Amino acid sequence: MRGSLKIFTWFGIPVYVHWSFGLIFLYILWKANQQSFSTNDTLWMTGLYMALFGCVLLHEYGHALTARRYGIRTRDIVLLPIGGMARLERMPEKPIQELVVAIAGPMVNLVIAILLALCIGFLAQPDQLEALRLSIQAEAAGEIAEETGIEITKLLQYGIMLVLGNLVLVIFNMIPAFPMDGGRVFRALLSMRIGRPRATKIAAWVGQGIAGLLAIWGIMEENYSLALLGLFVIYAARNENIQVQTDDMLSKFTARDVVRPQFTRLRGNDWMKDAIELLYHGLERNFLVFDMSEKLLGVLEESEIIIAMRKSDTSTSVQQYTQQVESVAASESLRYVYYLLSQRGHSLVAVTEDDALLGVIDEVGLQYFMARWGR
Repeated sequence: MRGSLKIFTWFGIPVYVHWSFGLIFLYILWKANQQSFSTNDTLWMTGLYMALFGCVLLHEYGHALTARRYGIRTRDIVLLPIGGMARLERMPEKPIQELVVAIAGPMVNLVIAILLALCIGFLAQPDQLEALRLSIQAEAAGEIAEETGIEITKLLQYGIMLVLGNLVLVIFNMIPAFPMDGGRVFRALLSMRIGRPRATKIAAWVGQGIAGLLAIWGIMEENYSLALLGLFVIYAARNENIQVQTDDMLSKFTARDVVRPQFTRLRGNDWMKDAIELLYHGLERNFLVFDMSEKLLGVLEESEIIIAMRKSDTSTSVQQYTQQVESVAASESLRYVYYLLSQRGHSLVAVTEDDALLGVIDEVGLQYFMARWGR
C-alpha cells in the first residue's frame, strides 16, 4: 500500500505501518492535554494503545495463517489508525472456508482476553479484584482506591483495559457489516443457500446500510474515527461486490474467448533500440521474445523498455531484459487470467493449446472484453 513503511516480516508475511498511523500519537497527546495527564500517565496511555494495536496485529495474523491452510497467500498486513488489514490474494470460495477464515481473527482476540483475565485472576488479590470491578463501573480507579484504601496498580488497570479492549474488538468485528468479519460470516452463511454472487450482493447492501448508520452516529457523537470507519466499510463493500460479480462473469469464459492471435514477436538477439522503436510507434506495450528456433524465451515488459531508455542502453540484446512469462491453456478460466494480470502483476499471458502458442492476452485486451460485457 502506498505511503506505508515496512517494519518487519513474520511467518513470511510483511507488516507495514501506514503514514496515517502517526495520527494515533497526535490523538494521544491531544487527549492527554485535555485531561491534564502527567508525563507518566501519557506514557501508560501510549503503551496501552500500542498493546491494543499489537492485539489487532495478532487478529490479522489469525486471518492470514488460517487462509494459508487453504492455500491462500497474504500479500501483507497494513496497520491503520482505524485498525489492521490483512490483504489476502483472494478469499476462499467455499463458504465454510470463508467462515473459518473470517472468524479466526475475532477468536484470536477472544483467546487473548481469556488468557489475560486468567492471569489477572491468578496474580491479583481478591480485594484488588473487587476494587477493579468497582473502578470499572465508576470509571475512576483513583477515587475507588482512595475510598477503600486498596491500591490498584497501573499494571492491573493496564491488564483489565486490555481484556476489555479485546472483547470490544470481538464484538465490533462481528457486526454484520460486510466486508468486516461479521459481514463475511453473514456472506458465507448466505452462500451456502443462494450462491456466492447473490450472497455478496445482499451482504454488501446490508453492510453498507449498517456502515452508513455507524458513520452518521459517529458524526453526531463527534466520534470521527467511527465515522471514517463507516465510510471505509461502505467503500470496501461496494468494491468487493463489484469484484465478486466480475469474477462470476469471467468464470463463464475461457482464455480462448479473449486470446489475441496477432502480436509482435521479438528475437532474443534483437537490440533494445528495436523494442524502444516499437514502444514509441506501436500500440503494443509488452512483447513476447523468442530464440532463433522459435522457442519462447519470455516477455519484454514496458517497464523494462523504459529502464533501458533511461539508461540509454540501446545496443544491449533484448534477452538481457526479458522476464519469465506466464502461460495458460486455452481452456483455462478467464477468471484465472484476470487474477494473473490484476493480482499477480503479470503484464502479458501467453495462451497455448496442445503445446502450440495461440496468442496472448494483456490487460488492455481483457479490459476491453469486460467493458463489452458490461463490467
